[in-house]
Amino acid sequence: MHYLAGDPLVSDSLDRAKAHLAEACILLTNKNSTNSSEEDYRNILIALSIKKYVYDEMRFQNDEEKQNIRLCMQLIKPESK
Repeated sequence: MHYLAGDPLVSDSLDRAKAHLAEACILLTNKNSTNSSEEDYRNILIALSIKKYVYDEMRFQNDEEKQNIRLCMQLIKPESK
């Protein structure tokens, strides 16, 4: 497991992290956030950004080489699922 500082909404940060080669990505939330809904929405947006990045990086690969990334996401509010 590696921790990298950066903005996961920016593809350069995902390039640096080699996110397209990862088997899984864990998104943690700030449980002490004053706006839990906003924190959840941001985590969901980050998850979509990572999924799109991996798809874009792998779309020209052969079927045997294609992979999907598993996302584990922590959310504060149960209704944010």
